[in-house]
Amino acid sequence: MDSVTELVKCYYSTVDAGDPGATSALFAADGHYDRPGYPTMVGSQITDFYHGERVIESGSHSLTEILVDGDRASSRGVFTGRLKDGTDTSVGFADFFLFDTDGLIAERTTYFFQAAV
Repeated sequence: MDSVTELVKCYYSTVDAGDPGATSALFAADGHYDRPGYPTMVGSQITDFYHGERVIESGSHSLTEILVDGDRASSRGVFTGRLKDGTDTSVGFADFFLFDTDGLIAERTTYFFQAAV
């Protein structure tokens, strides 16, 4: 298995490359993904999200930090890109990952840095 840091970087590489097949393949078959504005996605729902439901057209993640503790990692950075409605966006984010013994994402939780309350 690759190092957890490399697994996190691989996730952002595939998603920034616009490769939904490669991105969804990084998740375990029973993986969970929690993201603001969506119900918890499990298994094939994650694949459906990356293949069409995701509101991002294109862009890139600039990572400022990756912290690793065993099979868990957190990352922080800024996403800059374009949404499918043509709007440009730039938003801070934090992600939390749990990897299984095969190096697949068992759990992912995303938070965005923007006014909400």
